[in-house]
Amino acid sequence: MKKIMTIVLIAAVIATGSIYFILDSRSYVAKVGGQKIKNYEYVFFLRTQKQITESEAGVTDEQEKRKLWKTAVDGEDPVVIVMNQALENAKEFKVQLIKARQSKFRLSDSERKEINQYLNNWLQITENRNYVLNEIGISISQFKDMMMKSQLVGRFAYDFMQKNSDAVTVLDEEAEKYYNENRKNMDDVTVRHILISIEENMSDEQKAEKRKLSEELLKRLEKGENMSDLVNEYSDDPGSKENGGIYTFKYSEPYAREFKDWAFSAKVGDMDIVETQFGYHIMRLEYRSTFEDKKELARSEIKANKLNEYYQNKVKEWLDDPYFNLVKNEKILNKITKKTFEK
Repeated sequence: MKKIMTIVLIAAVIATGSIYFILDSRSYVAKVGGQKIKNYEYVFFLRTQKQITESEAGVTDEQEKRKLWKTAVDGEDPVVIVMNQALENAKEFKVQLIKARQSKFRLSDSERKEINQYLNNWLQITENRNYVLNEIGISISQFKDMMMKSQLVGRFAYDFMQKNSDAVTVLDEEAEKYYNENRKNMDDVTVRHILISIEENMSDEQKAEKRKLSEELLKRLEKGENMSDLVNEYSDDPGSKENGGIYTFKYSEPYAREFKDWAFSAKVGDMDIVETQFGYHIMRLEYRSTFEDKKELARSEIKANKLNEYYQNKVKEWLDDPYFNLVKNEKILNKITKKTFEK
């Protein structure tokens, strides 16, 4: 009797193990470095890549999308192309997670709490929840897991770059070249202006009078009159009248384009009339930053770019390591891909 019971128990254990193996084999699409790329992780990257491809192709309605996915690209099935790209993206993601774990890099409790709070607030918006469930096609808990892992990868990358900061150098010549090529985005300028405003309902004659006044004021400035005095007497701009018509800004700031374009192309001391939707601006460029002012900013931006390139090259090295060769679970991979593109 004991022998029979033992046989029954062994059979039960074997059966349970077989069921677990079957269920487990359905939970992932591939393995990399001994780690599983889970179904929902792949779905996240697949749906994202699918949306990117459709957006780049400019297709919006369902008929156009179906046509896109049935049209071969250089003889290749577009679905297979997107599948492979999504799988490579998932592999790169997983490899960075493995490297973070190997480095014992973790998110702190406070960081996890902060990220969770942000996600909870974001997911309270119905439109966002629907996007996760219907467009990305994964559960809320799976989405939160992906976002937490994404934050881990991003912060691991930053930490890795900071620890390897000495691996890259920036020469003064590089900094100056970078500054000259990106000066418009780096510089700040100071202009002094007098606004002679115009309104939509003004007649052409009224606008001409405003223009004439602007030209007269410019001539007075050219003859040496004090601009602050003229600002106080004539400017219609309450935002700058109190400080003599002064504005200091970067090109990226939300000023009228004509106003910015003139300021960033003029030389210090230049004066002119610039027309915008607000009226006529009698302008004088007071100051524009120089390379010496922005040297350290240029160096830091170049270094950040170089460190990012350094990290990306490291990621490529990791991906090329045979240890991280992708082992596909073809049946599940194909099943999920097919289901995604049937929708």
